[in-house]
Amino acid sequence: MYIEMLEQGMARDPEREQMYFRILQSEGARLSRLIENVLELSKLEKMRRAPNLLPGDFDDVLAEVETLLEASLKQEGFAWKVDSRLSRPFRYDPEIMVQVLINLIENSLKFGKGLETRAITVRLRERGTRVMVEVSATGPGIPRQDLKKVFNDFYRADNAVARAAGGTGIGLALVKRFVALSGGKVSAANNDGPGCTITIEFPSR
Repeated sequence: MYIEMLEQGMARDPEREQMYFRILQSEGARLSRLIENVLELSKLEKMRRAPNLLPGDFDDVLAEVETLLEASLKQEGFAWKVDSRLSRPFRYDPEIMVQVLINLIENSLKFGKGLETRAITVRLRERGTRVMVEVSATGPGIPRQDLKKVFNDFYRADNAVARAAGGTGIGLALVKRFVALSGGKVSAANNDGPGCTITIEFPSR
């Protein structure tokens, strides 16, 4: 649609034309990541993906994710916040975790756009010998009966919000596979207020 509007000169002014180009760039990148998700899921099913666990404080992952999604966050009007309280490094695969966070954040953008309050917060905490990475977002939340099912392959909640948002059901399934591959586990819970929080738990080693 945006390509056709540009071809037909419907942008009317340079500012609107640049906005259309930004949308095209963002959607092109999103489709590329969707294809990458399908390929990664195939590799995981065939056991061809091995993690490269390196010690770090997660700053490299957060910086790359913010760079990749900055345009989308701004376009959808989402506030972005990072709250890290780590006192020691832990081991993770940077490339895998970038994909994990992108999938979680794009999910939040998809379900939370259009709401009055739009915010995504990434928190890092230590709990005993474990490291918790939490992605908390405002939004409609997850139906209670679906909280344990959302990470199943191709699963999508059967409600009006999920039908309107669309999607393939690959993103959260890939998150679960990647986290398990890295020796961690993932869970979902609704917030006391609007939205939900995805928690990834890693061994601190």
